[in-house]
Amino acid sequence: MSLDTGNDALAPVHPVPTEDDIARVAALPDPVLRNLWITEYYFRFARHLLDRLDIDQTWCTFAIWASNTAGVSIRQEELPHLVDELLDGADEHVDAIVTLGSDHHPAVDWLVAPLRRAHVDRLIRTALAQVSDHIAHGNALVFAELGPLFVRFIVELERSGIDRAGQLDETQIDDLLERARIPGDLELVHDAFRNYAAAIASADEIERAQFVLAANIFAVLHEQQRLQGDVADALDAGLVDVAGEVERLCARWLPSFVRSRIANAAERRVARHVARLWDHVATRLLMTMEVPGQTLRLSRDVPPLDGQALFPAALDPITSVELADLMAEWDPTGGTGCGCGARDWADLHIRMGFIVNLFRSRQRTVDLTASPFTADQLAAMARGSRPALAVPVLAD
Repeated sequence: MSLDTGNDALAPVHPVPTEDDIARVAALPDPVLRNLWITEYYFRFARHLLDRLDIDQTWCTFAIWASNTAGVSIRQEELPHLVDELLDGADEHVDAIVTLGSDHHPAVDWLVAPLRRAHVDRLIRTALAQVSDHIAHGNALVFAELGPLFVRFIVELERSGIDRAGQLDETQIDDLLERARIPGDLELVHDAFRNYAAAIASADEIERAQFVLAANIFAVLHEQQRLQGDVADALDAGLVDVAGEVERLCARWLPSFVRSRIANAAERRVARHVARLWDHVATRLLMTMEVPGQTLRLSRDVPPLDGQALFPAALDPITSVELADLMAEWDPTGGTGCGCGARDWADLHIRMGFIVNLFRSRQRTVDLTASPFTADQLAAMARGSRPALAVPVLAD
């Protein structure tokens, strides 16, 4: 996928998708093509909203690059090529799994073929395929729920001519959400669009920026709550089945209970190395986010942009009471950004701590609305084909 920031961030974009477009994309059977269109439609939403918000980026902008990054895992045909790169630097654990997994009691050595690196590679590929399925499901789930709401919101803004002379009222926002296909409480989504509407109506730069950040936090909190199951399942895919692999290497004529005992003993010996190997793989594949000009490591603190403070002046200090309350609940760093790296991405509160600081730090970064695709890639997608995409280079 192109991450070329040479594209003019203010170039004309395609019209906002329709609700029918959203439904068609969400229903595409090809998860790769579906992900590409989801990424493109988030870009279109982001650009239409940015036209009314000057430089304040919405949740849709960050969704472009989250979806773009998810595409690396969703495109399963790339994963075999990534296995060697993912395992780079993990030889200690791979070698230990091979050695300890083959270190049986001398009496049974001749009954079990030795584990080899190829077996470990295959286990990792199997785990990555499971990761791909979970990420593709979450990518489509959130888009199908929030996509139609952004369509309605943008269309209503354009129909009503809403700008800084007025804003959508509570009734209009309720009408936008009336047909929402979202289970459970819509309060977070309602609060997100209420704050976006207030931001568009505001003529004060600081007030507008803080309305947008509040809206972004409400939107991403809804998103992350909906993704919780897929995030946890994707990370749990690392419980690779070494025991099953060893059992397959046992002589077929051995009774099943004997094969199981041999396999389980081998798995106990390698458990620590399997866990550390998957931590290594998951950190490189799942715990990175590609944005224009930068690769962010989600387990590390959000870095400031070159030569700039971590947070833009309009968002430091926080003066909005509603936003301050949100930050107090979801930013564990007390507003400093120090220590926001998410060591346990499966934990919602830890994950949100990183995301809140990322959003606050990058909300006024115009480069984030660079197009994720070239014209040739979009043309291929329009034909229903998968475009040529560069195989990603994983960061250390």
